[in-house]
Amino acid sequence: MIVEVEHQRHGVDLIKIDNDETKIIFTNYGAGIVSWKYHDNNIVLGNVVEADEFYFDNPFKFGASIGRYSGRIKDATFKLNGQQYQLEQNDQPHHIHGGKQGLDSKLFDYEIFNEISQIRVVFTTTLQSQEDNFPGDIEVKITHTYDANHQWSIDYEAVATEDTLFNPTNHVYFNLNRDNNVVDNHRLYSEHLNMHLLDDQNIVTDEVLELHDIFSDNKIKLSDIFTSDHPKLQQQMAQYGGLDHPFTVGNDKLFVENHEFSLEVDTDMPNIVMFTFNQPEAWQSDFNIYKAHSGFTLEAQFMPNDINIDGDKALSILKAGEPFHSKTSYRIHEYAVTGNDN
Repeated sequence: MIVEVEHQRHGVDLIKIDNDETKIIFTNYGAGIVSWKYHDNNIVLGNVVEADEFYFDNPFKFGASIGRYSGRIKDATFKLNGQQYQLEQNDQPHHIHGGKQGLDSKLFDYEIFNEISQIRVVFTTTLQSQEDNFPGDIEVKITHTYDANHQWSIDYEAVATEDTLFNPTNHVYFNLNRDNNVVDNHRLYSEHLNMHLLDDQNIVTDEVLELHDIFSDNKIKLSDIFTSDHPKLQQQMAQYGGLDHPFTVGNDKLFVENHEFSLEVDTDMPNIVMFTFNQPEAWQSDFNIYKAHSGFTLEAQFMPNDINIDGDKALSILKAGEPFHSKTSYRIHEYAVTGNDN
C-alpha cells in the first residue's frame, strides 16, 4: 500500500492511502475521513479538492470524529458525583456532539505507520474542561487503520484527569450507490434490529421496535421503513423525515447493502445511531449539493443521553485515570453487478 500527504490551507492535511482496488483519505481536521473509493465509486460523502473550506462550519460534521459526547444530552445538563453540570445548548435546549469545542473542530497531531499489510494513522489531541464545561481534561488518541482486506478500523483511546463523560464516534456518511443517488434502496441486516424511538425533541425514549417483527424480509429496505404503515414507525418517519435513531444489533454486527456492495460494521460499542441525512437544507452553503437521504451514518456509540437515563450506571462515565478503549471496523465487500436495485 502507498501513503502520501497533501498539505492544504488552514493547517488541513490529507493522508491518502492507495490499496489498488480501493483508496481512502483521512484528515487531521477532526481526525476524519474524507473519501473512500472502491474502483471509481466513492462510498462516503466528502470533498477532497476543497477540504480546507468544505469541512469548516459544516453542521453535519461529514466524516469527523465526534466527542467528547456523541448524540444529545437532554437540556444540556447532567449530574455526576453529586455535582450538576451545565453544557453549551448548541441544539436548543439540548447539547449535542460535544459542542463547538468538540473533537470535530480540532486540528490533531498525527503520525503515520506504514506496516506490511496495513497503514495506521495515529491522531492525538486534548479536550479541555475550560473549553467545553465537562469535568476534567481528556487526552485522546484516535487511530485509523486501513488494511489489505479493505477494512477501515477506528480505535478510540482516552484518559481523563477527573471523572467525566466520554462517548466518541465517527460521523461518516455512507452511500453505496453511484452518483450519490438516494440511499432508499439500501437494505439493513443483523440478527436483530432493535430501533429505539425518539420523543418530539429527538431524545431517546424507553420504547423499542424490533424491526424483524414488522417486516417479513430479513434484509430490510430503507424505503420500506420510510413508507411503513406501522403506526409508531409511521409517526417517527413523519416526525423526522427518515432515521435518526439508535439501534441495538445482533452479535455487534450490522450489514448494509445495495446491489453492488455490502458494508459490514463490527463494533464493541452497544449501539449504532443511523441518520439518513433528512434535512440537508439546514446547511446554508454553496458546498451543499445534497438532497434528503443522500447518505446515512452508522455511528457506533453509547446510548445518547445515557447519563440522564441511567445516572451513575451510565456506560459513558469515564473514571479519572482509567484508560478507555473502543474499536469499530467498517469493511466493504463487492458483489457481482446484476442490475439496478431500486
